Amino acid sequence: MATMPTFNATFPWATQLQRLQQRESAWASLALFDAAGLTDAGRALEQLLQAGQVFAQSDVDVGLVADELRRYQKFAPPGRPSVQIVQLRRQQSTVQQAQRMARQAFIRQADALARALQLVVPVKLGPVVTVERWLKTHLA
Repeated sequence: MATMPTFNATFPWATQLQRLQQRESAWASLALFDAAGLTDAGRALEQLLQAGQVFAQSDVDVGLVADELRRYQKFAPPGRPSVQIVQLRRQQSTVQQAQRMARQAFIRQADALARALQLVVPVKLGPVVTVERWLKTHLA
């Protein structure tokens, strides 16, 4: 099986995650950390941003494996699949499972952040959309 190139996911909040981990004083108004360290909201935000980073990377991984599988299947002769195609299908299944787990972790962390910040979550929107709007408003 050919080795796949590694690409870094473009996670839109990577800089904010670094700034939060460095405890930049510009963020003091959000009450995410105090003298003792991160507050509950700060920890929830840090975990959300880390989960979002993992989720973005898993999206890239799924796309890479799918592209590789399409490339091999395009010229495969009819009949029994080759060993490479079988291995790529297994790999595709693995990265898709990792993507589903990353998505679930992101949703859990979005819910935790919404609770920590005591955000009002409209029923029709859900915590993910509400938290994404909060991120765009406060961290952009």
